[in-house]
Amino acid sequence: MACCINVTCLFCTLCVFIGLVSLIQLGLGICLTFLQPDIATINRLVKTDQFDSYLLYILFVFIGLGLISLVLSFFSIYSTVRRLKSLSLFVTVLWVFAAALNIVMLIVLFLYYFAILPQLRLLLLRTLQQTPLSTSYLIDPLQSKYNCCGINDKDDYKNLSLDPFPSSCCRVPNCWRDTDINNNNGSNSTISLMHTKGCYPVIDKYVTIELLILMGTASFCALLQALAIILMCTLYQRYKKLNDDDPKFIINHLTTNGKSMNNSNDNIQGSSKTIEETVEITQI
Repeated sequence: MACCINVTCLFCTLCVFIGLVSLIQLGLGICLTFLQPDIATINRLVKTDQFDSYLLYILFVFIGLGLISLVLSFFSIYSTVRRLKSLSLFVTVLWVFAAALNIVMLIVLFLYYFAILPQLRLLLLRTLQQTPLSTSYLIDPLQSKYNCCGINDKDDYKNLSLDPFPSSCCRVPNCWRDTDINNNNGSNSTISLMHTKGCYPVIDKYVTIELLILMGTASFCALLQALAIILMCTLYQRYKKLNDDDPKFIINHLTTNGKSMNNSNDNIQGSSKTIEETVEITQI
């Protein structure tokens, strides 16, 4: 029994810690999805012709898992303290589901980091050429904020059906009307009128930071949830063993009482027979 109490205290402490981590996970997901405009813009921008907006979908799953884990932490503590075996078993199944989702999300993030991110520059250039209007609209806030132009540079907008070209590339209004810029003759007087560096370094930095944050949080949450599953299974088995032992004690106790009652009845019957025999002898 003392061992069960120690495991219960450890499990409740772990659930409190998981609840705090889940709260952080939920806050990070909301912050990266809605409160950081640059990251929100980049998550929509990286939707290319070959790959969908996996980062945006992962963030939605990230928020959902944070909320689910927070609720499960509360019910885990409640079912453990009250020794509700049915609820504990149901919560354990949900923990397995949450841990599996975290592992799947972690695998997708690793694949994105090692497979898609190295070729993201080329994918964005191809997307800009195929859908110039929508892509330039998405990249426009980045160009205004970080003083950049295009994915690689201003030449990315060559031969695109854009009218007018993005004004966010200009240092001065209507710089695209300058003939030297359009002809790309390298004149210092005209090149200074617009931003020359591309926006891809900014995109790459934000995507890398976002991937590292998501991978670290998902792996840590999956580890804690695996520990919670192991402890819940251990507690379930030990409490089940204790509950199985208690009825046996009661049955044995009742059996002992039954035997003593039978013995007393036999004694009573024996004494009654003796009395009857005595009475019969007296009558004779």
